[in-house]
Amino acid sequence: MTTLLLLGIPFVVALLVVLSAGKPVIRALAARKARQPISGDAPASHQVKQGTPTMGGLLILAATAIATIVGVAIVPGVRASAHLEAILAVLATFLLAGGIGLLDDLGKARKKQNKAGLSERMKLLLQVAVASAFAVFLACTHVAGFTTALTVGSYSFDLGGAYYVLAVLFICFFGNAVNFTDGLDGLSSGVTVIVSLGLGLAAGSQVAGQIGVFYGALAGACAGFLFFNSYPAKVFMGDTGSLALGMGLAAAALVAKQELLLLIVGIVYVAEIASMMIQRYVFKYRRIRFGIEYAKAHRVFRRAPLHHHFEELGWRETKVVARFCAVALIAAVVGILVGRWIVTERPLATAVTEPMADTQ
Repeated sequence: MTTLLLLGIPFVVALLVVLSAGKPVIRALAARKARQPISGDAPASHQVKQGTPTMGGLLILAATAIATIVGVAIVPGVRASAHLEAILAVLATFLLAGGIGLLDDLGKARKKQNKAGLSERMKLLLQVAVASAFAVFLACTHVAGFTTALTVGSYSFDLGGAYYVLAVLFICFFGNAVNFTDGLDGLSSGVTVIVSLGLGLAAGSQVAGQIGVFYGALAGACAGFLFFNSYPAKVFMGDTGSLALGMGLAAAALVAKQELLLLIVGIVYVAEIASMMIQRYVFKYRRIRFGIEYAKAHRVFRRAPLHHHFEELGWRETKVVARFCAVALIAAVVGILVGRWIVTERPLATAVTEPMADTQ
């Protein structure tokens, strides 16, 4: 019952916020000419999307923040739990990441060029700064149940101080992974609904289960956004949404000790960014080794990231989205089943019933 409350209440609140505010916000974005310039790297069929309002991630940011705060306030035990500070730190990381994306989207919209936002270096530096701040929080604040060890079955590997360096890389990795996933109508938001609920259900029996209020809020916000972002999209989330989704999920996974689990449940994200890295570095190697013409003629994927590869194979956009979401669902089920082997078991009752008893 506690798990249902942790996920359900924030989910419904975030869903209602997005559904009620969606149309006015989209009209306002369109009126302010916050429109998406389509990348020249996208398939030619995507050019019809030119001018679709962007920065719809603002809806996701606002709804997730409101729903998380409501969840903290009214779900029994959360406000008095040992994880309140951690939940707020995750939310702050999520919002700051959205701020980075917003700066990037504003630059693109003003200059009407897909690559006119923040430079890759500046965007990465800002991501590292936000991720580092969260890592410092983990290192300096006592978060109940937190450890620098990773657990696989009966084995535990304590990474010590190196854990915090990896945590920064982990947050930035998923921020960019979700960013690359956001290339088709409904893809990133649909996958994130599944990933968030999967992680929330897996965390339900753990001491860090209270992070479920964030997972539920994020899932509800993305579910509501799907009403406007499904094919044909009336609005795009932009980097405002995608960077926030990825970095927020990663921060929450660190608090809940679900680092390895996110790599499983978030396999779509991982595959998307992996395809970009493989395409880029194999191309560079072949260009140096064999020349530019050979490299162009022998790409690993017809187009990267991965969802564009399948479009080039002749799959319709809606088919790619449906199948990627199906993969995400399978991965979420697998993650829930194997979660207890890679997340240290600590009963949720330890964190919920004791604070509640203190208030009686």
